[in-house]
Amino acid sequence: MIKNNFTTRAFIKESGLVMIRIRWNSKKSEVSLSLGYKIEPEKWDNSKQLVKANTTIKAGNKTIYAKEINATIRNTLSIIAEGFSEFDKQSIIPQKEELKEWLYSNLNYKRNKSSINNKESNCLFEDAFAFFMKERPKEGSFTSTTPYIYKQMQDQVLSCRKGITLSQIDLKFMNRLVVWYVDNGYCNRTINKQIKMLKSCLRWLEKKEYVINKEALEFKPKLKVIPRTVTYLKYKELIHFMNYTFSENLNYLSRARDMFCFMCFTSLRYSDLKELMHSHIVDSQIEMFSQKTDGKLIIPLVDQAKQLIKKYSWYKGKTVFPVPSNQKLNDYLKEAAKIAGLNRIVSQSYFKGNERYEKTTYFYEQISCHDARRTFVVCSLSLGIPMSIVMRATGHSDYESMKPYIEVLNETQRLEMDKWNKYHHQSNIIDMIKNLNVKQLEKVTCYIKNML
Repeated sequence: MIKNNFTTRAFIKESGLVMIRIRWNSKKSEVSLSLGYKIEPEKWDNSKQLVKANTTIKAGNKTIYAKEINATIRNTLSIIAEGFSEFDKQSIIPQKEELKEWLYSNLNYKRNKSSINNKESNCLFEDAFAFFMKERPKEGSFTSTTPYIYKQMQDQVLSCRKGITLSQIDLKFMNRLVVWYVDNGYCNRTINKQIKMLKSCLRWLEKKEYVINKEALEFKPKLKVIPRTVTYLKYKELIHFMNYTFSENLNYLSRARDMFCFMCFTSLRYSDLKELMHSHIVDSQIEMFSQKTDGKLIIPLVDQAKQLIKKYSWYKGKTVFPVPSNQKLNDYLKEAAKIAGLNRIVSQSYFKGNERYEKTTYFYEQISCHDARRTFVVCSLSLGIPMSIVMRATGHSDYESMKPYIEVLNETQRLEMDKWNKYHHQSNIIDMIKNLNVKQLEKVTCYIKNML
């Protein structure tokens, strides 16, 4: 067995990069490894060849503690020693490239293994969540508001139990979380939504090799839930809103109304409206990929939508419309709808725990961008446009995915069934007219004109 005499030394370069130098074979051979950390020289203890205790460095938005860097240094030195021990057993004096290949291979293996072990340990939920928020948006389908919504969910989990680890998110905790939501006044519909978001986060972490309790992923709250009343504008309300004239000092409301109506005429989501450019309009139709689903949207433009595009031809930005933030647009819509008289009563029933509540509001109090797509569905179906055409415009791939909008069919069904009544009255009027003389017909004509 050949004994390889080697030395190692941790040091930092002038750039601050933390390095490890390896020398062997009477110092004739030398290899330097970078550990990937950069620190200020004053934080380095050259005598100990370690980062000074109780110091930190910044790497992007992340704070790295001296303890972590020093652990990497010690771990790397240990792996180097293992490497030379292996070469000794095989009576090999390694060449530079041979040593590099062995070290990089084993360092990568050891670090991956260490990472997995860390994920199997009692990892704090907030640390795992930070990783989720950093990496998940890169995979797409995150809108500008999605991170905010997930952050709300995280805050609620930590309010229920501060410092909770992933291993502690079990069946007992999930039930406790539901009780916390109820005690804090959340309605059951919202609780289900927040639990669904938590499970979505946990499933993603599980795919990234974090150890997650199966019972948490399979948990379903046993809560009474009444389907939410679907809100939308009826066709006459939509046309009234579009044609309403606001005073000159309320131009911001006119713009908000126009943005909303354009979404009603095209089924675009807010995220797509905000990104709509003139290059997306080809041969009188919108052709673009949805910001939320990445699916291709092909939407023929109706005359009202074309009029709105023409109305904003003065705008010289990159997009078709000067779209405000989602929050501002929703606020302006409520103000505009109130002035325009969209004061239809909307009733919502919901449960908080086992208690049932009833909430009645005016339509203008709850109008938002979400109502635009539902308005498009209602009006399109009530005008007799086939479901398949409506789905192509909204970007839904199957009937199942249209379920959130199915309730709007109630309005369409009422309008269609009303044709029975209309035909009945028309038939009666025609029968009566046949028996009238000229003077009687003149009186009926005048009466009808006055009614109109």
